[in-house]
Amino acid sequence: MLTRRGWSLLGASVGLLLAGRLLGTVELAALAIAGFGIIVFGVAWTRRQPAVVRIDRVVRPLRMHVDDDGRVDLTLTNTGNRTTTVLAVTDTFEDGRRAARFLVAPLPPGQSGRGAYRVPTTRRGRFTLGPLTVSLTDPFGFVRRAWPADEMGEVVVAPRVHNVVALGDVTGSPLRITARGPARIQPSDAGEEFLTLREYEVGDDLRRVHWRSTAHSDDLMVRQEEAQRRPEVTLVLDTRGVAHDEPSFESAVEAVASIATAMVRIGRRVDVLTTSGLRLATASPRDLVLLMDQLAVIEPEGFDRLPGVIESFGNRRPTGALVAVTGRIDPATADAFRHAASGFGVTVLVGTRGGSTGPLGRARSLVVVDASSQPFPTAWNQTILQWHLAATPRHSLSRS
Repeated sequence: MLTRRGWSLLGASVGLLLAGRLLGTVELAALAIAGFGIIVFGVAWTRRQPAVVRIDRVVRPLRMHVDDDGRVDLTLTNTGNRTTTVLAVTDTFEDGRRAARFLVAPLPPGQSGRGAYRVPTTRRGRFTLGPLTVSLTDPFGFVRRAWPADEMGEVVVAPRVHNVVALGDVTGSPLRITARGPARIQPSDAGEEFLTLREYEVGDDLRRVHWRSTAHSDDLMVRQEEAQRRPEVTLVLDTRGVAHDEPSFESAVEAVASIATAMVRIGRRVDVLTTSGLRLATASPRDLVLLMDQLAVIEPEGFDRLPGVIESFGNRRPTGALVAVTGRIDPATADAFRHAASGFGVTVLVGTRGGSTGPLGRARSLVVVDASSQPFPTAWNQTILQWHLAATPRHSLSRS
């Protein structure tokens, strides 16, 4: 195919030929023929050049989040038996809206050339990578020959994950305070029979104190009995368009990704739902990648099935935790999740958009995190740590 310069030469040659015929000037006709000859030479030259190359594309890292340093490494290898000419490599990104271009010096047979470019990770989403094309031009730059050299790929940029504290054991004491600071409870999955006695730790339920052993040992002893099974954490993302603007929805998606990651890291199993009734994933260490892929492409919806989602929680025993991440917390949203709180050990309602209307009210098992006036990680960590500390019984026993 002709380059822009080649089309200009072709147009000029046609004009010169017509002018030479009209004016009867042999010199103009000769110049036109010379122009046509250069174009023909360019076509023949590009066709004779070796084009047996292989390109390997590697995306690093395989999993990316917003603002990560992502890059694509390209390796072009001459698999023919002749030295290549200067090659131009073009790799497109985001359906061709962006492109990375390289010039590769002549490669002897068996030799390789390398290049790399950064992947834009300013926003989450699933983006196409490629097609990657290789092209060469004649020495005058009038004719270009291009061909695809690699298949199209895909890059998934997941939402940003913040470092947030995880909810503790919501069926009992939410947090234990050790000499090293706050620590999450790691419950046992053993059977439900009496196991043994151990010393009291700050945060233990005083109903489990074994007073007879305490009297003999002068230390507060508690029963290590029924298994404190890890409660299921239900995480709900509000995808109603009326509850969000664009910044609040992005903050809500990041909040869900951060909370799910924090819970999975301490061994909790998290069910992630949306208010449209869609189950995104049951997050576990193995399935966390699937959840991030889902969150990378989720968008606000017009469906409002919040009443049905809340109704589905009605048959639960008061155990586990419900974490709901929404935008603007209006009275109807607050009432809906306050009603759902009766089926859980604790319900945490996160608001990422300002303009809440009316008083939210208070419920014994409802915790509200206001992430509209400050960054979500700050609001979450402050509120959850305060709730943990408030729920920790402040009892001590001094030695006699």
